[in-house]
Amino acid sequence: MVSPRTRTYARRTLAIGTALILVVGLVIGSRSSDGGGSGAKDEKIAIGVPTGWDEGIAASYLWATMLEDQGYDVETQDADLGVIFTGLAGGGYDLYFDTWLPTTHKAYIDKYGDDIVDLGTWYDQAKLTIAVNEDSPAKTIGDLKTMGDEYGNKLVGIEAGAGETGVIKNDVLPGYGLDNIDFPASSTSAMLASLKGATDKGENIAVEMWRPHWAYDAFPIRDLKDPKGLMGKTEKIHTYGDKTFAKDHPDLVGPLKKFRMSDDQLFSLENLLTNDYQDDKEAGVQKWLKANPDFESSIFGS
Repeated sequence: MVSPRTRTYARRTLAIGTALILVVGLVIGSRSSDGGGSGAKDEKIAIGVPTGWDEGIAASYLWATMLEDQGYDVETQDADLGVIFTGLAGGGYDLYFDTWLPTTHKAYIDKYGDDIVDLGTWYDQAKLTIAVNEDSPAKTIGDLKTMGDEYGNKLVGIEAGAGETGVIKNDVLPGYGLDNIDFPASSTSAMLASLKGATDKGENIAVEMWRPHWAYDAFPIRDLKDPKGLMGKTEKIHTYGDKTFAKDHPDLVGPLKKFRMSDDQLFSLENLLTNDYQDDKEAGVQKWLKANPDFESSIFGS
């Protein structure tokens, strides 16, 4: 039986195949021959940035900027998850910031865990949610059974093939007896547009959501409590390095293990990079760091 969390984010491709290995071969071949394995401090850092995962994009560019501030030569490369994990295990990447455990990315850790190194957890509240506008009446998912008319008896969904959509359709709605709730498939962009429209007008709305997401910074929303635990367990997001990371970059192991982000910090950074600085993420990170002046020094102790 496939667990709800295993099905999480099925809208994001997790395939690992021969084509990915060929791509990774190009990535590995592109790295400087003086990087890694020499025992000397390596000033070059290659970061795999996960396509379509906003929290991973935010953390990657945050660290790229901070590492450059520390004098490192940083390369960021967008790629699908299969490419990143294969490249990390093969030495094509030094760092990857968006490994969800214990469930979502378990298959990758099972496959590559002996060739990569866990460098710590930086966010510990990753989970599937149903969110509502903060001033609406429902407090729990079960409240929608008696308060559904406050939300037009509708839960705004995302893609039909998304893992979370299946969890809600097959587990959550029947588990809470929500036969009265319409749950039409849509798209992530359409859901966000509906959320913006409703909150702008001061109307009640219930939407399929997940943490972390920039919508928590952009809109006045909150999660409905899930007393039966049908949305699945909370996960943690880990940083992983290649097998020789501690040897190649000894000065960075401590800072990486100290790295933590609160909801407010992560959501605000995601919102900036996704909506205001999508074409200049470095500028977005710099603006965020100015608004959070103690963040970098708390990690690097400077």
